Amino acid sequence: MAYTTLTLKNNKTGETRRAPVGFSWTALCFFFCPAIYRRDWKSFILMFPLCVLTLGLANIVFFFIYNKLYLKRLLSQGYRITVHGSGQVNQSHL
Repeated sequence: MAYTTLTLKNNKTGETRRAPVGFSWTALCFFFCPAIYRRDWKSFILMFPLCVLTLGLANIVFFFIYNKLYLKRLLSQGYRITVHGSGQVNQSHL
């Protein structure tokens, strides 16, 4: 499980997505399946061949970076972080 989860909303489409922050345990255990579940096709196209060619060793790298890649991709597609309750989110560190 990731450290925490952010809720993001696309103001143009009204679609809401949740993005985990931290290590991706699901990517480590289930290889490229989290990318399919999240409809993150660009990451799937990157992860699938690398996992096959390296016999799963590439997942050690994706374990550390997949959630950050997913969050950056959502932000580049126009999603914005919605903050519930008190607290601040600094998007410059993402």
